[in-house]
Amino acid sequence: MFFQTIASFITVDYLLIIFLTLFSYLIRFYYNHFTRPNPLPGPLPLPFDLENFFYGNNFKLIASNLQQKYGDICEFRLGGYRRILLSRTDYFDNLLTSSTKSSTLFAKHEYTHGMDELGVFGKGMFFNSNYETWKINRYLFSQSISTPGFNDEVIKQTNDLFNELDGYWNSLKNSNSSNDADSWFEMDFLPWISRFSSDILFPLAIGERAYSMASYYNSFNSNENSCFDTSKLYYSDKFNSGIVNLIRGMIIFQLVNPFLRRHLPILKDKVNAVLAYRDFIFKSLDNIIEKRKIDLAKTPQKFKSKHDLLTFLLTTHNDANEIPINDDVIRPILLDAFLAGSDTTANLLCYIIYYICHNPHVKQKMFDEIDSAFPNDSSDIPYMNTDIIAKLKYCEAIIKETSRVMPVTAVSRRVAVNECEVAGYTWPAKTIFHLNYASIHLNEKYWENPNVYNPDRFYQKNNLNEFETDLDSIAKYSLVIFGGGTRICPGRKLAIINMLSFMALMFKKYDVELVDMQAPLNTYTTFMTTCQDIIVLLHLKYFLLCAKIYR
Repeated sequence: MFFQTIASFITVDYLLIIFLTLFSYLIRFYYNHFTRPNPLPGPLPLPFDLENFFYGNNFKLIASNLQQKYGDICEFRLGGYRRILLSRTDYFDNLLTSSTKSSTLFAKHEYTHGMDELGVFGKGMFFNSNYETWKINRYLFSQSISTPGFNDEVIKQTNDLFNELDGYWNSLKNSNSSNDADSWFEMDFLPWISRFSSDILFPLAIGERAYSMASYYNSFNSNENSCFDTSKLYYSDKFNSGIVNLIRGMIIFQLVNPFLRRHLPILKDKVNAVLAYRDFIFKSLDNIIEKRKIDLAKTPQKFKSKHDLLTFLLTTHNDANEIPINDDVIRPILLDAFLAGSDTTANLLCYIIYYICHNPHVKQKMFDEIDSAFPNDSSDIPYMNTDIIAKLKYCEAIIKETSRVMPVTAVSRRVAVNECEVAGYTWPAKTIFHLNYASIHLNEKYWENPNVYNPDRFYQKNNLNEFETDLDSIAKYSLVIFGGGTRICPGRKLAIINMLSFMALMFKKYDVELVDMQAPLNTYTTFMTTCQDIIVLLHLKYFLLCAKIYR
């Protein structure tokens, strides 16, 4: 009977059914909107996730525009979810609390089919919204980087790899200069620092060295025989590129409707490319884990002095069977280390170069501190150690100030697992909050002359005319560099040591200038703000080496 009725329909009947279905959807959509709890100012939402086509994926720009138009607390809809934008520090109390008594506002990511399809949601640390499993994973990660000798290993790797990088730069300078004393050598800095960060992270994460810097160097010297295995060069560069492309492609899986993702030609091609990178990275990590298991079984004594994350995870699994560690736990933790540890550091170092070049007095103070930090009898080849790092207070201030004016993570998130109270309102479970760090970092309520680049704002002179930290003048939550609360980045100390070491080694030997001082800083922003290019002319400070940056 039903099929007979359907068969009797004419075109007008089908159109009427479609119209009534769409009309019913619209009625329900806007009824839910106008009866929502805690209505806040914000743009009228659009059905069928149409906001994706109007907002774009630049969360820094979206947040800035919404705050200016609707105030410090407002709402918008994107990716099928209602989102609450918070741009005042006193709204962050429950969101960035360090208390572990409640996991209500612990989650950083809402569930989406796309992130599930990508194979990262609910695993590791960064994309894990299960408090119990996250707690175990974070504990394992924190313990591994807290082992005796880990910080020394970070500094050793930085020294070794910077000397390698310095050798590549000098070789390129000499091969491209008609005069060895030529003081200007122009080059793209970003690919180098991106690969440098990746090559440092590899031995710390998996106990094996990478060769992405060597691979990039060989692209300028195709006729020169490499001292490294060609397959290792190719693999290292492919892995590094895979991590960068996976990070940038995640926005598609987080916000775009599954139907459009799979069927819209342009998006479909991008999605397939991201999935291919994902498959390569997952397979690579699985192979590395399996190989390390075999090596540990054959020669366990060989790895007793190792300080890498993978060895720690595997030996902890063998020595403490009560902790449920397996390959499905280890791989996401390693992936988190690569996703969070290389691209962020590289981009922040690029921004540091940009801002110190625009502020010569800052650059000179940095040079003076770095020169004074090294021993007077130091050789032409600078070598970092913990004593030198402890003296780099002004360099640390530069890192903080650069993070303030150009945060790599401009807008963060928290997702309510249960009913909660935020900003004076009671919110239902699954409410998404966006913490607008970028606007707060430049808000005159919290900062004097916020648009002025001034590292001195984090330090004051003591009676001995030395810099010391001045935290009392900084409002709570007005500077968020590595996140906050229970979700604060567990590798923040590693990142600081890495950046301070590179800054000291780089600027001990080289001077830096922008090629085009009028060119604006060119960035690409989704959830992260990444540099587009950075070009550097390198030369020893004694000969005046110049650097150029784009991105």
